[in-house]
Amino acid sequence: MSTTPEARKVEEAEFHDKLRGLYETDPERYGYYTTNKKFYSVVKSSDDFYYDWLRRNATGKKVLDFGCGSGHASTELARFAEHVTGIDISPEAIRLATEHARSLGFENRTKFLVMDAENLTFDAASFDVVSVRGVLHHMDLESALAQIHRVLTPNGKAIFLEALANNPIIHAYRKRTPHLRTAWETDHILRFEDDARMQKYFKTVEVRSFHLGVLAAVPLRKTPMFKPALAVLDRFDRLVLRVPGVRKLGWMACFVLSEPR
Repeated sequence: MSTTPEARKVEEAEFHDKLRGLYETDPERYGYYTTNKKFYSVVKSSDDFYYDWLRRNATGKKVLDFGCGSGHASTELARFAEHVTGIDISPEAIRLATEHARSLGFENRTKFLVMDAENLTFDAASFDVVSVRGVLHHMDLESALAQIHRVLTPNGKAIFLEALANNPIIHAYRKRTPHLRTAWETDHILRFEDDARMQKYFKTVEVRSFHLGVLAAVPLRKTPMFKPALAVLDRFDRLVLRVPGVRKLGWMACFVLSEPR
């Protein structure tokens, strides 16, 4: 694992540049590095929560897509936000995000910049909302939180949709598939209890976890049984992931932050 912030960031940028390059040039190798994509077939409930919250809180607002990747979430936000700025450490990701936004006609409502998320160059209070989707485990959490807090307006809000490290079975899978991510990523997956660290920067932090029983539907994703199984298991998860002690065992969580300190 990289021992300095600079080496770590170079490794992250190179890994994700390579991954996105393979998407266009070598589908077979790209598939090898993204075998975990099958699990994302069951994330409808967390996606719905994430985008519903953003529609309620980011419509007509200036939004920072913090770690925008190839820009797919950014363009979804551009459908209702006043303007979306996406930043990513990967130049290849920013190229793809810019092209994606242009292809959908959102070039005037989006801007994409190569930037270190731990050292944002924006002025203070530049954004009303910060959205983060599966990115915080790529960086030092304290540095990221400090930057997000700095660029938000006094009444700003943030939402983080992130994987959790609390479930030992899910985390064991990550340890056994090192080709899917950098070593830093594996060791810095957020924990349910990280809401306490977020409370240093925000007065209100709410956490909702997702996807436990629903993972059993993944093997059915290409069969007619998938949709009915997904519906039943989603209802199961909505019940059990409210139970204290069980809540933190979900695969993902949404952290909703407001009232910057």
